[in-house]
Amino acid sequence: MPTRLTSLSSPDTTRRRWFADLAAVSAAVVTGPLRAATVGDIHLGASAALSGPAASLGRRFHAGAQAAFTHINHLGGIHGASVVLNVRDDAYEPERAEANTRMLLDDPRVLALFGYVGTPTTMAVLPLVKRAAIPFVGAYTGASFLREPQQTQVFNIRAGYNEEGLALARAMKDDGVKTVDLLYQADLFGRAGLESMREAAARLGLSLGVAAPHKRNSEDMDEAIGRLLTHGHGEAIFMISTYGSCAAAIKLARRRGYRGRFYALSFTGLEPLRQALGPAMKGVTLAQVVPDAENRHLPVVADYQQAMRSHGDRQFDAISLEGYIAARVMAEGLRRAHLPLSRESVGQGLDAIGSLDLGGFRLQLGPQQRRGSDFVELRVGK
Repeated sequence: MPTRLTSLSSPDTTRRRWFADLAAVSAAVVTGPLRAATVGDIHLGASAALSGPAASLGRRFHAGAQAAFTHINHLGGIHGASVVLNVRDDAYEPERAEANTRMLLDDPRVLALFGYVGTPTTMAVLPLVKRAAIPFVGAYTGASFLREPQQTQVFNIRAGYNEEGLALARAMKDDGVKTVDLLYQADLFGRAGLESMREAAARLGLSLGVAAPHKRNSEDMDEAIGRLLTHGHGEAIFMISTYGSCAAAIKLARRRGYRGRFYALSFTGLEPLRQALGPAMKGVTLAQVVPDAENRHLPVVADYQQAMRSHGDRQFDAISLEGYIAARVMAEGLRRAHLPLSRESVGQGLDAIGSLDLGGFRLQLGPQQRRGSDFVELRVGK
């Protein structure tokens, strides 16, 4: 469940600042730049899955980010300058993410890296981030290596997988699950998710059953599901993978007569999974680290929907809402950074945010606090 944080400013004050003071950000994505950069622009860089089986994650995250940046752009400027966000496609492959990052870091104008998508891709670039001493902001992953021990250059916004795993394990207990089997992506994301559930299960007295790996970016689930259904004895399956792989696994398990429940981390992608499954979404529970993207009663969601509509996008989903929120936080850091802007001053600006309430989404950033938000709630397929 979301944790309440004490805010230094009220949600209304933050929103007024958002509409009155925040700077213009122009987003230029490699698949279609909004406009050409100029000499006085503030440059940010990103690497994300814009193609391949996980493309919806990168595309939707940066659709929300672009909507926020474009909305800010219409309002004026941060320190009198616009911001250009260059998003490069890595197809959720670590080698491509590393190559993209080297290219971005070779440009001295790039002041921060923003909105990277994925655990293995993030791990691949972290040594480059440290070497360049550049802020690394709003990654779409809850991996613990970005949080413990605290990384000097890393500014997390979303809750971590440990918080998600605990919330899911509690839901399993409430649903009568005593033993849970595990389906995991055979990479760093899979291992991070396994560790989150091991810790949660030990804390709550939940037994872990059979674990079956599968290849990243693959929807071939025959071997993994076969192993779980043949050797597993759990009442549920905890999935650590992306929406395409999870959808393929659920469909195959159901065809083979499995009647248990499924649980997954937020990285899976709620809306693309729901679209892929249709009625088969029943019995599937996902952790979420942002509020309901349809809940206009929350000011941050109402602002997000307004920005998305203005950007010509009427598809509201958790992934783009997370991108929108991350962009808002990035803009707050830029606004607080001292001139002349540098990688160091942008990091200092992010540390100066302190407690922030965007209107229903609270987080905290500072020199001793880089975990961002601990908001977690669950969505259950009906």
